[in-house]
Amino acid sequence: MFELLSNPVVSGLLIMTLLAGVSYKLHFVDISGLVSAFMVGFIVWYAGGPAAFTILLFFFLSSGLATKFKYKAKAKQGVAQEAKGRRSWKNVTASGIIPTIFAIGMYLAPRLSTNPDLPFYMFAGLVGAIATTTSDNLASEIGVFSKRTPRLITNLRRKVPRGTIGGVSLLGEQVALAAGFAIGLIVVLFAYFAPSTVPVTSTNQITMFIPLAALTGFVGCNMDSVLGAVIQNKFVCDICGAVTDKDVHCSSQTKYIGGCKWFSNMHVNLGSSLMGSTLGIVLGVGLFVWVFGGVFFWILASSSS
Repeated sequence: MFELLSNPVVSGLLIMTLLAGVSYKLHFVDISGLVSAFMVGFIVWYAGGPAAFTILLFFFLSSGLATKFKYKAKAKQGVAQEAKGRRSWKNVTASGIIPTIFAIGMYLAPRLSTNPDLPFYMFAGLVGAIATTTSDNLASEIGVFSKRTPRLITNLRRKVPRGTIGGVSLLGEQVALAAGFAIGLIVVLFAYFAPSTVPVTSTNQITMFIPLAALTGFVGCNMDSVLGAVIQNKFVCDICGAVTDKDVHCSSQTKYIGGCKWFSNMHVNLGSSLMGSTLGIVLGVGLFVWVFGGVFFWILASSSS
């Protein structure tokens, strides 16, 4: 019996069946989102292992709970997730496809290459992608309760209404950084207590994961806001004046005002997830100084524009 349960296929199916039932019961996903989440979760469990799956699970549960947090208050402000917080296959795919690809890369790397660091780079990409999506979701869902007025990411001197595409708040930025830190901490705990689940070859690689996850989460979350502000389709609400991605706001039809019509929030999330994974690999290689320098000068330029 124990040998049967230790089989990654059997254990993966059992775990995903249990989680699927709980998540659907809690209204985290609809039917399409349930099927997509089951597939993503199983592949990451089988190909990436327990550590990769656990940080993906952290993203899924924390995002679901954050969406439900004071949902009625967010709905009154017109900033709540549509469909009463249930994620569809589009949401799941945009957030899960990049981690899935890197999980498969982790599985194939030692079988196709003799480079001992390649699985680590694949894992760093997976961590970067999940840190980005987690930070972005939590910052969006909790940042709307910031006491300070949000500011536009491309011009930090400009104040914007809550829910505006590309709007950021101090609370949201803090939450984004904390979410990335939490993911890095989970990876480090796995590396020390279940080292076979994390593809590292040195202690330096282990200690790198907390700053790696925190920075990819923070930068990736803000890149999501930049993509939203610059490229995403935008609509304006005639009632409250908010710039949003929704066709309906304040129970009224919105008007299209700019951005690429086909470039939706799903494309933004997919793009930021890809950027987060790329940044994870870059940091995994050890280029922290260049990334910190780039972030500093971007903030300086945006604040003075």
